[in-house]
Amino acid sequence: MKYLALPILVFSILLTSIGCKKDTNKEPDIVTTTPEIINLTADKNEIKYGGEDPAIISCDASGGNLSYQWEVDLGDIFVLNDDGSQVRFTGSECCIGEKIIKCTVTNDKGSVSKIIAINIFIP
Repeated sequence: MKYLALPILVFSILLTSIGCKKDTNKEPDIVTTTPEIINLTADKNEIKYGGEDPAIISCDASGGNLSYQWEVDLGDIFVLNDDGSQVRFTGSECCIGEKIIKCTVTNDKGSVSKIIAINIFIP
């Protein structure tokens, strides 16, 4: 009987140590929920045409694993950061007037859009 107890004890110790080992090389799982735009803001709502006075537009969103798409009929949008949540908006003389910039935030659970207006003027 004592010869049977030793293998059971060794097996129990091995099973416990293997089962409790934490994988430190594993990246955390990204939990995604339906995207939500918390805030869409611009540092100014009027800019001079020509690009010397751009507006910086930022989209603050939640949901995990997000991608950003920006649209405008006239004017130029340049992405400023790695995730695409911040852009620079400029316009030429042909773009004078109010422009509606649309930001669409998407992940595997869906998408949501919000708009902001920027006025381009001649000084």
